[in-house]
Amino acid sequence: MGVVGDFVAALRAGVSVNAVETESGCLANEVGVLKTGAVLQGKFNPKQHKVVVPEDVGRVATSVVGDRIIISRMNTPALVGESGYVPHDVSNLFLPDRLWQTEPSERPQSQRWLSYWLQHPSIRRLVAAGATGTSNSMKNISKETVLSLPVPLTPLPEQKKIAAVLTAMDNKLDVIARQIEATQALRLGLLQTLFSRGVGGRNADGSWSPHVEFNGDSRQPLPTSWNTVRLGDVAPLIRRPVEVEPENSYPELGLRSYGKGTFHKPSLSGAEVGNKRLFEIKAGDLLFSNVFAWEGAVAVAKPKDDGRFGSHRYITCEVEASRADTMYLFRYLTTPAGIAALTLASPGGAGRNKTLGLSALANISIPLPPLEEQKEITAILDCVDAKLSVLASKMDSFQTLKRGLMQKLLTGEWRVNIESAVHDPEMAMLA
Repeated sequence: MGVVGDFVAALRAGVSVNAVETESGCLANEVGVLKTGAVLQGKFNPKQHKVVVPEDVGRVATSVVGDRIIISRMNTPALVGESGYVPHDVSNLFLPDRLWQTEPSERPQSQRWLSYWLQHPSIRRLVAAGATGTSNSMKNISKETVLSLPVPLTPLPEQKKIAAVLTAMDNKLDVIARQIEATQALRLGLLQTLFSRGVGGRNADGSWSPHVEFNGDSRQPLPTSWNTVRLGDVAPLIRRPVEVEPENSYPELGLRSYGKGTFHKPSLSGAEVGNKRLFEIKAGDLLFSNVFAWEGAVAVAKPKDDGRFGSHRYITCEVEASRADTMYLFRYLTTPAGIAALTLASPGGAGRNKTLGLSALANISIPLPPLEEQKEITAILDCVDAKLSVLASKMDSFQTLKRGLMQKLLTGEWRVNIESAVHDPEMAMLA
């Protein structure tokens, strides 16, 4: 086993300069200085920079060089020692004094491979243990600490192949991340249009034609076939009070914020319930937390939630199925416009002081298309959310696979086949 110093001859820092945030970043004739957030989990993000003020341009030092590793020497306890591999030169970007850039030694090596090794959990633990500083919010690491970190003396051909395998895995993860980003942007755009322009009217052949006639409301023009209704007119409050018996068990239901659904709390005995009032919840109920509705604590009770109980802090509404689709109402109430309406209906200070008023809730205005169009809007958003769920699951699976490959390949537990081409990291094995 060697040390980082066998692979790195020096760690070069930049200098502290005055710089400003800009939306566009560095223009062609400007110079930038990296922020400490430019490196994270082995990745380098050149967009994380500020523009150096003209009078300090002459003071910058240590430009960003390709095939190097940038390391954060000063950061929060969780982020100190974070690093990122730089694939190519970025001529107009420079390091600040809080970042180091590696200068490779003459030893034959792959800096990309070394970058992956520095992300190994055992190395991250050693970095955390070696960080110093009296502040709980900011820690430092020394050059000596980094240069003395252990590194396996893996032969160069294996270094290159391991780096290729893990890079291929990162490329897959980047593709999935871009797909998630694009799908989230699509979802946001749909939320902005579906609840104001809808999908249109149904044709005889089953297709939909966009609406062409809208009302004259300049604030929110809606299709003329839509109505604006009070929430209380289509989803009135319903209470199902329970007579608590000391010997009985009462499984409670909770709501997550940001429209993330319900969760099951442990059952309480009647004795544990004490004087607290409980109300029964039925599948299909539209649910609100009266203290966190402003934070999107809204949900539709699922079949598995049927028969559970909520305290007086949970508001249940029963939707009139002939007029409104429960999921449509839920979808609208978790849009930015819906959250804004719930916030206005929850006066008070922050947190638990912002309590949802029952009459204010009932008076929230809902843009209501014909029932068939409501269900089509819901189906479209369900489809997008299903795609996001699949992508998130795929991302999680590949991240788990990458962690496993890093553990096996970097430690030498699995050996790579040097002769094989890396087309798929899952097949880049080993003997």
